[in-house]
Amino acid sequence: MFTTGRVLKLARGLNKPLSNGSRATTSIRCFATTTNKDGISNVKLDRNEKDGKNYIDMHNKVIMNTYARVPDIVITHGKDSYLYDMKGDKYLDFGSGIAVNALGHSNNEWVQVVTEQANKVTHLSNLYFNQPAIELAQSLIGKTACFDKVFFSNSGTEANEAALKFAKKIAIEKCPTKYEIIAFTQGFSGRSMGALSCTYKPKYREIYGPLVPGVHFATYNDLESVKKLMDPKKTAAVIIEPIQGEGGLESATMEFISGLGKLCKENDVILIADEVQCGLGRTGRLFAHERFIDTCKPDIMTLAKPLAGGLPIGATLVTDKVAQAIHPGDHGTTFGGGPLACQVANFVFSKISSPAFLKDVQDKGEYMVAKLKSLESGKKYIKDIRTVGGLFVGLEIDRNVNDLVKFAKDNKVLFISAGENTIRLCPPLTITKPEIDIAINVIDKYFKSL
Repeated sequence: MFTTGRVLKLARGLNKPLSNGSRATTSIRCFATTTNKDGISNVKLDRNEKDGKNYIDMHNKVIMNTYARVPDIVITHGKDSYLYDMKGDKYLDFGSGIAVNALGHSNNEWVQVVTEQANKVTHLSNLYFNQPAIELAQSLIGKTACFDKVFFSNSGTEANEAALKFAKKIAIEKCPTKYEIIAFTQGFSGRSMGALSCTYKPKYREIYGPLVPGVHFATYNDLESVKKLMDPKKTAAVIIEPIQGEGGLESATMEFISGLGKLCKENDVILIADEVQCGLGRTGRLFAHERFIDTCKPDIMTLAKPLAGGLPIGATLVTDKVAQAIHPGDHGTTFGGGPLACQVANFVFSKISSPAFLKDVQDKGEYMVAKLKSLESGKKYIKDIRTVGGLFVGLEIDRNVNDLVKFAKDNKVLFISAGENTIRLCPPLTITKPEIDIAINVIDKYFKSL
C-alpha cells in the first residue's frame, strides 16, 4: 500500500508580454512526492537480533535474486581467517571472498591504511593526477618482466573488458576484418557484455541473446583446436586464464602455453593473460604467467580480486606496443584509479610481492596438498588434486560437492566450489598451518561419514 504526501507550489511572475501589451502570469505546479511502502519502510531492522531472519526476509524483498547465497548465515564481521555471523557463530573462511581477501579479514595494517587515506581524499575522477595511483602503477610495472603501462578500473570484468577493447582497436587499425577473439572451454572472463562473450558456460551467456560477434571457443590445452580457429586476417586476440578459477582449477600445460605464445606471434595476435583470480601470489608466484615466462610472454595481463585486499579495483597491464595505440578518449572510467583503492592496493601489493611472503604461500600450499594426499578416508572418493603451487588447489571428488560444502558449513568451515565436482581451496594467503589442519579434518570427517 502506498501513502503519498504532496506539496504544491505556485510560481508566479513569469511575465510574458502579450500582443495587446498586457502581461500574463504563469502558474507552475511542482509536485514533491515521498513514498512509504508497507512491509519495507516501516520494518525496523535490529543488528542485535540473534538469528538474522529479519535481515534475510528484507533481502528477499529488496535485493535482486542473482545469487544462491548460503541460506541461513548473515555475516557481521571478520578477523584474519575467520568470519562471524549474527548468531555469534565463528567460521573458518576457506574461500576468502572468492580469492579476494589475500591478507584475511580486517588486517590491522590494512585498516590503518584505509583510515589514513579516507581522511585525506577518496575520489577525484581521472581529470586529475593522484599520488597513490602513480605509486601503485610504479610498483606493478616495476615488478613485471613483460609490461610497461597500466590502466586501472574497478573489477576483473572491467579489466578484461579493457584488455579486449585495446586488443581489438590495435587489430582493426591493421585490418578491418581482424576483430575476432579466441577464448577457451570452461573459461570465465566476467559478466559485462564483452567479457561475458568470452565466458564459456552457455547458462551465463545464452539468456542474453546475441553477444559480441566473432568470439570462438577453443579447447583448453589443445593447441590444434586453436590452430583451426586462428586466422591472421581475422583473429585479434586470445584470452586465457593460466589457471581456470571457475573451470575446476585446470592449469595450462607448459607445452600448450608455449605453443600458444608462438602461434600468436606468427599470426600477429594479442595474447591476454587473465590473472584476475590466479595472479598476485595465489600460486606462490607473484604472477601466474611467471611459470612459463621463458617461453611465452603475454601482451596484456589483467589483475583484480586480491589487489586491494577487499576494495574494488582492476588493473590491465600492457606492453608499450599496446599502450602506444591507445589515446585520450579511447577508453575511460570514473572510479578506476581512485586514491583510496590505489593506496590500499599499494600496501597489499607490497606485502604480497615480498619474497618471504611468497615462499610462505608456497610452503603452506605444499603442506595442504600433502595433507590431502595423506587422507586414507579420501582414497575412494578423491579423483584429482589439481595445483601448480601455492594456496590455489582444486579437490575433485566422485560426486557433486554441494553436500560437502553444506557439511563443512555445519562444521564451521566455509568452502566454495569450482564446478559440480570440485572444491576450490583458496583461503587467505595469511592462513596458518593449524587452520589448514582444521579444514582438512572436516574433509576427512565428511569422507568418513559417507
